[in-house]
Amino acid sequence: MSPRIISLHHFIKAAILFGFAMYIVSLVKTENILYYIAPRMVDYVKWSAVGFYAIAVYQVYQAFRSFWGSADACDCDHDHTPSRSIMKNTVLYGMFIIPLLLGFLLPDLSMGSSLAAKKGMNLSSSSSVKKDSGAAAAPASPSSTPPAQSANAGSTAAAGSSEELFPSDKFTEQYAKYAKQIYKSDLIKVKEELYMETLTTVDLYMDRFVGKKMELTGFVYRQEEMKDNQFVVGRFSIQCCSADAAPFGVLVEYERAKNFADDSWVTVTGTIQKTRFNDMDIMMLKVEKIAAAEPSKAQYVYPNFDFGT
Repeated sequence: MSPRIISLHHFIKAAILFGFAMYIVSLVKTENILYYIAPRMVDYVKWSAVGFYAIAVYQVYQAFRSFWGSADACDCDHDHTPSRSIMKNTVLYGMFIIPLLLGFLLPDLSMGSSLAAKKGMNLSSSSSVKKDSGAAAAPASPSSTPPAQSANAGSTAAAGSSEELFPSDKFTEQYAKYAKQIYKSDLIKVKEELYMETLTTVDLYMDRFVGKKMELTGFVYRQEEMKDNQFVVGRFSIQCCSADAAPFGVLVEYERAKNFADDSWVTVTGTIQKTRFNDMDIMMLKVEKIAAAEPSKAQYVYPNFDFGT
């Protein structure tokens, strides 16, 4: 094969590698990279861009050597000469060029209701914990009146120790510890950095938190089984990247629910209640206050690896 043709192949490879490196840089600069991966993975992706640049520079070096006919011969008994078939080369390079062009040309959008409907909105964030812990779930309330509905939550705590209120095992110990902290609060604010941990804790010990007030922010999600005055305030939880994203949320009830469109962002404050939905006991917020909200800078929520330490 002509040295100039081989040189052209090296230049094409270099261009593709430079393109991917530039795409990563643009995502990092605009912070749109958080649409695709968790913050803890960003540094690794940055280093991959450096690797792409380094290999691209080497491909340019090889291109000039090939052009001048001074490329090193390989003694591995394998022919590394590119295919002479235009069709094969078009398909091969197209597998990299087309995704790269789509990345640059298509807008970066966060996941919302349409994907939540396909994946299935999880309204019981403690389901996986309950599955692992077996019998160690929230105990039934000792009386017909939920303790949190009392004006003085301390009087309920006096009836038994915190261990009796929030029993735990090796799977739920950290949630029980956190439950004891937030149980003392008049308003449970679901913070970004402890979003899943807070919802899981309240859901796990739901009977203890009925009557308490909660505030959280998320996007509006609906499905057919819901009433006209109901919707879900949801967020996507990501472990590593968007491929493992899972939607979690809280069912809310509000008389003017129709005023809020799907995928709009809201901050709701309401009283925790217990209801049944799709043959499952779940938490519901009886809304007392609701306001439109701006989407969070990082629209997804992530596991807090310091939780319970």
